[in-house]
Amino acid sequence: MTDHILARLVPPEPGRTGRSHWRVEPEGLLVVQELAGRGCHVTTIASVLGMSIDAFRDCRKRQPEVDDAYQRGLAKEHDQLVGNLRTLADAGNVVANLFLLKARHGYREGESAQVQVNVDTGGVLLAPPKMSLEQFLEERRAAGAYEGPRPDTVERVPGQTIEGVVDPETRRGD
Repeated sequence: MTDHILARLVPPEPGRTGRSHWRVEPEGLLVVQELAGRGCHVTTIASVLGMSIDAFRDCRKRQPEVDDAYQRGLAKEHDQLVGNLRTLADAGNVVANLFLLKARHGYREGESAQVQVNVDTGGVLLAPPKMSLEQFLEERRAAGAYEGPRPDTVERVPGQTIEGVVDPETRRGD
């Protein structure tokens, strides 16, 4: 009869001092992945391996392959749960559709969707039609969205048109 050892206490490495620690064996890695994939709590997984939750936590830090097995199991469970929800959502279950939107795409109840668009105009300020540059800057200043120079200090480029209107300070022939 073969013993199926999932984990064992091992002494410190040669030449090192300290206390014994747990080491998960290859068969134990398969058990960790399977149990995590079934949704078992880490306490249950540690118990099956024959160690405390703290020892299992330390083992995951010391043996990266143990944490990898645990993460692969969580990923398997995640995929199964999303697949179940997807099946329900495709069948018309509104609650499943809402949950998937919230969980996977960041939707929140009572909040409007916010889209942030940044447009680089290359330093050119574009005022809305039928509004002078001065009016636009004053409106933005009043709203607290503009802290630049006062409109009366903004340099105008002689001869340039703004919305089809020549700057009133520009004379013909200049």
